[in-house]
Amino acid sequence: MMRWFGWLLAAWGGIVPACVLAAGVATVQAGDRTLTVSFDGPDARVDISGVAQGYLLMRDGKLYSVMRAGGRPLVMDGDAVVRLLGGAAIQAGPDMIRSLTRIEPTGARETVAGRAGAVYAVSYRDEQGRNRSGQGVLGKQPEVRELTRVLGRMAVLLRTAAGQSPDGARQALDALEEKGLGLLAYEQQFRVERLAATPPVAGSLDLPAQPLQQLPPELGQLLQGLRRQ
Repeated sequence: MMRWFGWLLAAWGGIVPACVLAAGVATVQAGDRTLTVSFDGPDARVDISGVAQGYLLMRDGKLYSVMRAGGRPLVMDGDAVVRLLGGAAIQAGPDMIRSLTRIEPTGARETVAGRAGAVYAVSYRDEQGRNRSGQGVLGKQPEVRELTRVLGRMAVLLRTAAGQSPDGARQALDALEEKGLGLLAYEQQFRVERLAATPPVAGSLDLPAQPLQQLPPELGQLLQGLRRQ
């Protein structure tokens, strides 16, 4: 199973409208994986530790998986990836949010990745109907808000392609958007380690090739290898 899809979904997988656009490059710890997230407004790229063969790319509101096979880049749209891997490859965990109960400030402050943030208490009901709670660090910086948006858009595109509902997480991100906040950290599940508010390397958010119309035979073997990571 491609667990790296799961870490994106854990990163507050909802979708919100883009208001203030920002660019940056972030290193995010999500569970036991490290994400390198490069973004410029609504376009973004996510490289996942342990997955040297490929990365996720979002361009013009569409999600693509970019891999290398036979020394050349292969580009597939998100729907094709989900069809090949099956919806179980991006199945959300039982502790994912079904409905948000509250997001309230505790009065505490914390600095994460050099950004001043406020600690908030979060309560929600999970996918199994259990009540859960935790604490997150939220920041007002434009680059923090944009990072939250792009990860959310990627995750919601994947969940939609897999026929899964992102409604609960959308409630959480809508609440953040209304407060003008972005996510810096949440419990042990998500933490921004570094964040540079500078544009990504030129060309790094471009499609390296046209999306495949027919899948080459070597792609099946490559995807099997990615499933095991």
